[in-house]
Amino acid sequence: MTIITISPRGFGANTYAVTKDGVHAIVIDPAQPRVAAELEKRGLVPSYVLLTHCHFDHVGGVAALQGMGAKVLCSVEEKTLVGTEADLFSAFGAPRIPYTVDETFSDGEEKKLLDMSVRMLLTAGHTQGGACYLFQENEGGRYLFTGDTLFAGSIGRTDFPTGDISALRASLRKLSSLEGDMPVYPGHEEPTTLERERKTNPFMIDA
Repeated sequence: MTIITISPRGFGANTYAVTKDGVHAIVIDPAQPRVAAELEKRGLVPSYVLLTHCHFDHVGGVAALQGMGAKVLCSVEEKTLVGTEADLFSAFGAPRIPYTVDETFSDGEEKKLLDMSVRMLLTAGHTQGGACYLFQENEGGRYLFTGDTLFAGSIGRTDFPTGDISALRASLRKLSSLEGDMPVYPGHEEPTTLERERKTNPFMIDA
C-alpha cells in the first residue's frame, strides 16, 4: 500500500491518495480542484473519495473527482451537512462546487475498497459527523487518517457550526483507546504517530 500526500497551495487541507496497485486510488479529502491533475500526473485513477468532514477546505476537489467516476463516501452523520451553511463555503467567501454523496459509513463499519480494508471511526467534535479512517493491510500495517479531529500536538476547532468540545474529547479518548501504535495522517500540517500523540498532545492527555 502506497500513501501519497498532495499538499495544498494556499489555504487548504492535506489530500491523501492511497493505492495498492499503483493505478487505482482512494482519495481522502481532495481539498482543491487541482488534485485531479496531480493524480493524473502520477498515473492514478480516483475510484473512491473519503471525506473526513465537509468543510470547504477539505472538499474543493470532490466534484472534479466525482466527474472522473469516483464514488464519494462519508459518515451518515456528515452527509446531512453537505451543501448546507455548515460546510463554511459561504462563511469564507469560497465558491461552492456541488457534489453528491454516493454512499455512507456507520460508526465502526468496515468496507473493502480496492482490495483494502477501511474502517470508519465516527469522531464528532470538529463537526457532528467528523470521521477518521483506519486502513489495515493484510500484512498487519495500520494507518490512521484523522482529518481535523487530531493534529500533531493539537486538535481541530470546535467553534464552527455543529462543533462540540465535549464530543471532541470523547472522540480523542476513542482514538487513544485504539490498540498499539500507527502512523497518523492529519488534515493539516505534518504526519505524526498515535503513540506520540498519546504521550505528548495536551488535548489527548487531558481528554
